[in-house]
Amino acid sequence: MSMNDAEKRKAPEAEAKVAGGPEAKKLKPSPADHAAVRKQVEYYLSDDNLKHDKFFSEKIAGDAEGWLEMSLILSCNKMKAMRTSKDDVMAALKGSKLELKEDGSAVRRPGNAALPKLEAKPQHHQRKNTAHAHDGGAVVSFKGVPAEQSWTAIKEQLAGKLPEKVSPWHVSEVSEGGQCFVVCPPFSGDVAFLEALELEVGGAKLKCELCFGEALQAVLKKLPKHIRDKREKEARKKQKERNRPIVVGNQRFMSVGALRGKVKEIMNSRSDGESLKPEGSDFKLIRALLDYHPKGTDKIQGIVGLKVGKSTQGDNRCFFMVKEGQPDEDVSLKKCVDAVELNPPYVAVKADERKEGKKEEAAENKEATGEKKEEKKEEKKEEKKEEKKEEKK
Repeated sequence: MSMNDAEKRKAPEAEAKVAGGPEAKKLKPSPADHAAVRKQVEYYLSDDNLKHDKFFSEKIAGDAEGWLEMSLILSCNKMKAMRTSKDDVMAALKGSKLELKEDGSAVRRPGNAALPKLEAKPQHHQRKNTAHAHDGGAVVSFKGVPAEQSWTAIKEQLAGKLPEKVSPWHVSEVSEGGQCFVVCPPFSGDVAFLEALELEVGGAKLKCELCFGEALQAVLKKLPKHIRDKREKEARKKQKERNRPIVVGNQRFMSVGALRGKVKEIMNSRSDGESLKPEGSDFKLIRALLDYHPKGTDKIQGIVGLKVGKSTQGDNRCFFMVKEGQPDEDVSLKKCVDAVELNPPYVAVKADERKEGKKEEAAENKEATGEKKEEKKEEKKEEKKEEKKEEKK
């Protein structure tokens, strides 16, 4: 079950179809993979899921003996995708620590274990459309600024928190709703640093929040032109860096995009159930990519082979890890390539290329000198405007 499966679950009681109903006629019957079914049901009732799954938590808490109805489990999208029946679940849970009613009408946690405390789902901003949103400089907001505090208080607090030689490019006025926006220059580890940052202003603790989507665009539109231009220039530099060649598994690719294309090609060139030859370059590439998976060593422990097959999560295809004495386990190569993109293994730059790069950098610096003079003039104008506004208050 993905973390948003609970959100997609609409009126589960109504969705649980009686065998032989209209929906059952549309689906082609195929045997469910009992290992995959067991893994999925155990996840549904695990602490990792229930601490975020309000619907299931409330259903379990609402039963005096902690049972969760089988019909609710079968109504989940992933169970439907695997064409799972009640009999499949009953067979899959043989030997599981989960408890099952004799008639298979409900499942519960081992020993009716206490439910974990509900937590808000973590926000994952590293998606395709937001992964590089702050390459040119992070745009953040501080909410709940006390009414008597101005933008200068935010700027002063930031000065003592940011790394040495890093100063904010722009700090907005505090809105009537107590919100202040800040634009910082890019620096090493900036996104992670700012996500963990907290300021204390006027006795209030203010959490730093990165801006994305419409909120980010709204801030950028209001920025002074010289700040916006500077940020766009830095973003172009980062993009240029990302287009440098990378090496994964002793294979060179002109960009991460080229690597994604190769992974797709490897999958599409093989039929369901076909294994990758261990001595082949395709196997070596996919195996090397698995080292970048977020779960790393734990995920690939015991791997003896790789193959392509139909995913247990739907009609799409994916790679499977073949492990000795264990069921085949599907693995997300997208997560691996995303991790490569966040920390690319660039090809080492040769001496002559380094010299050429320095020439280009020198030319850019010369061009930037004139721009910096203009920026300073603009900054002084902005500061004077802000000072006049403060005097009027």
